[in-house]
Amino acid sequence: MTSQESVAAPVESRDHGLDRARAVAVIAMVMGHTLDAVLTDSARQTTGMMVYWSFRAVTAPLFLFVAGWAFATTVRRTGAKGAPLLRRYLPRVGLLLFWGYFLRWPGWGLDALFAGKLEVWQHFLAFDALHGVAGALLMGSLVLSVVHEPRGRVAALSGLALGVPLVTPWVRAAVNGGGLPLALEQALAGRTSAFPLFPWSAYFLVGGVTGLVLAGVKRLPHWLVLLGAGTGLLGLVSLWGGGPHWFADVTLVLWRLGLVAVVAGLAMRLPARLDGGLGPVGRASLWVYVAHLPLAYGWSTFPGLASRLGRSREALPALGLALCVLAICLGVTLPLKKRYGLWRKRSSGAADAEAAMASSGSPRPRDP
Repeated sequence: MTSQESVAAPVESRDHGLDRARAVAVIAMVMGHTLDAVLTDSARQTTGMMVYWSFRAVTAPLFLFVAGWAFATTVRRTGAKGAPLLRRYLPRVGLLLFWGYFLRWPGWGLDALFAGKLEVWQHFLAFDALHGVAGALLMGSLVLSVVHEPRGRVAALSGLALGVPLVTPWVRAAVNGGGLPLALEQALAGRTSAFPLFPWSAYFLVGGVTGLVLAGVKRLPHWLVLLGAGTGLLGLVSLWGGGPHWFADVTLVLWRLGLVAVVAGLAMRLPARLDGGLGPVGRASLWVYVAHLPLAYGWSTFPGLASRLGRSREALPALGLALCVLAICLGVTLPLKKRYGLWRKRSSGAADAEAAMASSGSPRPRDP
């Protein structure tokens, strides 16, 4: 046995349940956005669509939740901490922010942008899901780079996850009071941001807690843990009621997290025979998300379905368009993700192993 083999950590099997949940999250996002872009107003009022539209409130929290779950799972498996962990994730934060702002580039209003028109700058700097994942990833990376012990990591992320919605009313008041740079306002709690950090980063952080906690659960199926936790949380929030007005953000986040946990648990129970299809989709979920937005809503001066067709399609044609958008996105992103994954494994596998050993204090292996 070589010295490198003697210090190498055992390789864990992939969490297929997590991949299923990630796939369900991004498929729901793509389908929901496409239907939102083309579905007629009358079709939205049908019973089936109203039920579906109520479920759409869970899709974005689920997307952020599984992103945090995947992040914490990877950190735990690699054993990264300290500077190596930051070197691994800070470039990803930058990449996500780049794509987030790139997708919001107002090519249709460059004159107004360069003239400093507030509405155009608010559009450009608004936080969407990719920005939200980037900001929450930065928060989680900073915490886990400093806190190394497993229980301490769970406690730190849990405290941060609870603190975010708790302080959201005060953050929102500070933003509304003005005086902050527009980019910071939009990131924290901007009115035109769909997913500002307060309170949306809480879903990612709770996903991180979930990934760390489930790693220690050996005797119960993880899907059952999520279903039980989600059901219990929904029951607790129902008994608690609305609570004081300053607690409204916490109540809403907890209610949605209960629904998210139930949906994630059900997703984990999907048949294993689907893993060959759902696994790659789950692993490429962020890039599928990037690809579908221009098709559904357009980009820069490129018109998407929302402007080409508008709200003009009934339920079945709209569903067919949504499936087509999903198929196009998967056809583009999955081959690219596969090529990138192979390249990344070859180019950075040794570096990741060395970083993990450095963070754990293990000696650097000598060349055999």
